[in-house]
Amino acid sequence: MKKLLILMMALVMNGCTAPVLGLVKKNNANMAKLKTGMATEQVIEVMGPADKTEAYEVKSGGTMMFLFYRTQIDYNFNLQDKHWTPVCIIDGKLKGWGRNYYDDIIKIRKEIIRK
Repeated sequence: MKKLLILMMALVMNGCTAPVLGLVKKNNANMAKLKTGMATEQVIEVMGPADKTEAYEVKSGGTMMFLFYRTQIDYNFNLQDKHWTPVCIIDGKLKGWGRNYYDDIIKIRKEIIRK
């Protein structure tokens, strides 16, 4: 009985993570295809629709948008920001991506707002 229960739990756990694992692998592979200067439409064509988004107005009156793609798995189901990779688009052009880039841009933005 215990073996059956363990087997059923393993199957459920595997069934829950398999689709996410495929998405994470696809997103990581597609990140390698990104190039700065790409248009928003090109980024979405390469990456697909974002899992999450954020948008901010910039001083020039334009828009800074972050598209977040799931690129890590947490088998404990404790999702955190580190599990998504942000892609930064300013005024319709890809400017950069990655957690460090995002943290730097947001830090700079906060400093500008305080001034």
